[in-house]
Amino acid sequence: MIEILVFAAVSTLLYRLGMGPLVFLVPLQVLYIRRGEKSFRWAAFVALVSIIVVGLLLTRMRTSSDALASAAASSLQIPSLVFELTVVVLMIGGLALIQLPEMNPDLRLPRYRRATRLVLATVIAGALSVPTILYLKDNEAFSSVIREFFDALVQATNSAINNSQTETLPGAVQPIQTETVLGYIGMVMRRTYLFYYFLILTFSWWLGTIIGARSMGKRPGLTRIVDFKLPDRYVWPLIASLALVVLNLLVPIKPLDILAWNALLIVAFLYGISGIGIIRFLLRRLNVRPRIRWLLIIAIVILAMTPRIGIAVLILIPGLGVSEVWLKYRRDERSNA
Repeated sequence: MIEILVFAAVSTLLYRLGMGPLVFLVPLQVLYIRRGEKSFRWAAFVALVSIIVVGLLLTRMRTSSDALASAAASSLQIPSLVFELTVVVLMIGGLALIQLPEMNPDLRLPRYRRATRLVLATVIAGALSVPTILYLKDNEAFSSVIREFFDALVQATNSAINNSQTETLPGAVQPIQTETVLGYIGMVMRRTYLFYYFLILTFSWWLGTIIGARSMGKRPGLTRIVDFKLPDRYVWPLIASLALVVLNLLVPIKPLDILAWNALLIVAFLYGISGIGIIRFLLRRLNVRPRIRWLLIIAIVILAMTPRIGIAVLILIPGLGVSEVWLKYRRDERSNA
């Protein structure tokens, strides 16, 4: 029981330190690997309650000395609680869902490949998040706070731009409008939030599994990148989502564009991992030394973050992974995606 409380406390602390959903699942996954499903359930429940309670206490402490701030905070308590509860429940639920066949073998659930489970968990989380998104969108208190924050940010940015303009270029830069910023950020968030959920869930499961296994002196048993392959059927959601994205450039197809962009990013990411696996496989076939292979992979990652060149890399690497549907680079290897 002490270990359960410790891991739940670490999860709560990581969340409240500002890291949010990025890493707070990792201690829960470590505990699952070390102690199994029952300990995971208790730690997840304790972490969920602790995160919400601590959040409410911090809100009260920050506003107790200011009546005006206290009134504003009280109007935000419910939407903030709904938002936080949704995020934490969907993250913990997703972590449990991708391991449900192992947690409850008596249910005799189909043992899909891990990549498929992660995609299914993301789809379910997206569907369950719709009511919360609609509620927050229509909540005046929540919307006004968001608008005030971006108003202050835009004013500070415009002030900095005006101060930096030279006398020879008066009025060369048009002031930024809050509505424009909100519209752009809203568009980006709608088209990427499921993709980011997928990335966070995947990273938390992967890192927690490695740490948990290593802490017990065992091998994690995860598929190596060089062996990672996607089933050929994954090319169809890639084609469909890409077609919808292109169609949306010609004719607005809301809200299908949201699903299309998120699906395209998720499947392209998986094919990118497969593409990196192909590169490592070919380098190993060419007897390139392990140290050189790692340097080349690091160089590819750096190039992917470089302006202009990065766009080409981010297209070519997933494209290499997709090409394996027709060109069987690793014909003698088993698919373990």
